[in-house]
Amino acid sequence: MRNSISIGLLTCFLLVGCSGNEAENTESDAASKDPAKKSQNDSKQEIKLDPQLVMKQVQALYKEGNYREAFPLLNKLHIAKVCPAEGYALRAQILDHSGLTGEAIASLMLALKQERDRSDWHNMLGLLLVKGKNISMAQQAFSKAVELDPKNAKAYNNRGLMYITMQEFGTAINDFNAAIQASPEYIDAYNNRGYAYLEQGSYTKAIKDFTHSISLNSEYVKGYNNRGFALMKMGNAEQAIEDFTAAIELSPNTVKHYLHRRDAWLVLEDQAEADKDMKLAQWVQGLLLITRKMSRDIENPALFIERAKHYTAAKKYDKALEDISQAIKRDVNFLAAYNARAQLHFDRKEYQPAIDQCTKALGISENFEARSRRGDAYLALGKIDDAIADFQTAERIDQEVANAFWKRSEIKSEQGDKAGAQSDRETALKLDPNIEKNIIK
Repeated sequence: MRNSISIGLLTCFLLVGCSGNEAENTESDAASKDPAKKSQNDSKQEIKLDPQLVMKQVQALYKEGNYREAFPLLNKLHIAKVCPAEGYALRAQILDHSGLTGEAIASLMLALKQERDRSDWHNMLGLLLVKGKNISMAQQAFSKAVELDPKNAKAYNNRGLMYITMQEFGTAINDFNAAIQASPEYIDAYNNRGYAYLEQGSYTKAIKDFTHSISLNSEYVKGYNNRGFALMKMGNAEQAIEDFTAAIELSPNTVKHYLHRRDAWLVLEDQAEADKDMKLAQWVQGLLLITRKMSRDIENPALFIERAKHYTAAKKYDKALEDISQAIKRDVNFLAAYNARAQLHFDRKEYQPAIDQCTKALGISENFEARSRRGDAYLALGKIDDAIADFQTAERIDQEVANAFWKRSEIKSEQGDKAGAQSDRETALKLDPNIEKNIIK
């Protein structure tokens, strides 16, 4: 977990605002959604174990991120009542990764029962209690952590965040001061202290802290975002836009940054730029919704194509091609993938590759989309006969088809084929009675 707060999302810090041990920074693995289930069959009989040998295996597996294999071994130690404190602490973190917060707290309490003076574990307990929304108990855990280790910067920072939720900003600042004193380059502590200053109305101090966090890490997104807010509070919208732009460049898939910059544009009465940022925010929100669906159904090729089309609409062609390739990897005969790739090539005016992809799609199944788009690509390359053939097979009737017949009528007229030219001209006029006027325009 990261230990910083983004302005405007303070209420969400329960999920992202605290900092703990390295293991808690590891993202949840799809293979470890519920490792506890795997060990149920192992609990039916008492097993004699060598705790030291088993813990060596567990630590190696845990280091690899192989929680599915590590958890049953820890559970065997637990059932045999020979699990050491370190084992219960690791077990707690695996349970936490599985979303089993209550069970994780119980396991960590067993670790602390054996070793009561572990400051890092009290800090970890505080983080778990925050997840369980038991703020008062979390605060006590962080206080115990700093009592045991007055140099535990993370625990001071995390307790400071507790005080922020209670709007006790002065007390929070004291904790962030202690965190910085214990760890002078603690970026998140500077950021969080800046936020507390911001809430107090001490904008100059807030900007100083945000600026210092950026000086420690030029890619620290929260620093730019929060400094932008402070600058807005001071009436400096132009500089705020620079900071929000930097945040967008570093984290382009974060909706709030576009909305913050939009607000700054509105202060400057630039409606056009504000509208652009609003559209970008909506596009990013759409991307996040699709990606969230994909996380629940990662083998579904249709979701990759949905996201590829979303990328294509924003002209993010490389990203789109990656998703199309992933869809085909999952289903080599997935028609929509070849049509999506054809559309992408067509948008980039890569007409022959578009034709090739349409031909592959038609090899899978006759369909209007591939036939029609291949006609458009042929037309763009000046292959009028091929274009018209595809349009007719697709039974397509629109302005572009009318243009194709009109162009062929002109070619036939130049070739001396008066009858053919007249026939195509009549067809074009039937499709679009105003085609001659439109072409002259």
